[in-house]
Parts: sequence; C-alpha cells; structure tokens
Amino acid sequence: MKIASAALALFLVAGSAYAADEATKPDYSKDGLQRVFAVDLYEPAKPQPYDWERLFIFDWSALGSRFHFRPALAPLYGSVPLTTGMPTPNPFILTGTEYAYTPRTWRDERALNSERRKVEKIIRKNAKIKVVME
Repeated sequence: MKIASAALALFLVAGSAYAADEATKPDYSKDGLQRVFAVDLYEPAKPQPYDWERLFIFDWSALGSRFHFRPALAPLYGSVPLTTGMPTPNPFILTGTEYAYTPRTWRDERALNSERRKVEKIIRKNAKIKVVME
C-alpha cells in the first residue's frame, strides 16, 4: 500500500511539473489584450426563447429521489374523467364560494327546494320503521 501511494504521489508531482513546462506564456501585447477584453458591439446577443412550460413548475432532485410539482396545472372539478373511482374535490365547496346565479336560476332553485321539502314531509309521514332483532 505504501508503494502504491508513493507511486501516485510521484505521478501527481511529475504530471504537474510536465504541465508547467508545456504551459504557454501569457500574451500581454495590445492585440492579445484586445482579444480578451474587446466586446463585439456589432453582433448583439441572440435572445433565448422563454420556456413557458417551466413557469410554475417546481422540480427538485436530491438523495436519489425526484419531486415534480405543477400547481398551476391542477385539474378543476369535472375537467378530468374520473378513472380512479373517487371524485375530484370541488374547489367551490372547499373554499365556501357560492355559484353565481341569475334571478331566474335563483327562483328555479327556490321552487325546487320547496318541492323537495314537500316530498320529504310526505315520505316522513308515510315512513314506517321496522326493527328486526336477531
């Protein structure tokens, strides 16, 4: 092990010494400095197209896992067919927001609710509860 580490140290020292010998001398002439510091004013930088898909995306990778979240593209209620059997939550109900009604729609809803109350009264009056004990 000592021989291997000594050989590695020797190669590192020899490689850096060889690279120092091969290095080019710096050019401090007027042309050389102009090449380094001159800016071409006649060729403007080309604008990069903006990637709109990355606007609201949170993409995080660490420790061998990747988390990808698109909050702006979350589906609203009824916009995606229900394939899992569970309904998508209704954002209007979750936030307590009421639907905007026209006067005609409001009258129709009120008439429908009164009709439902009448039907429930009749059903309760005629309902018979049967308790079976086994």
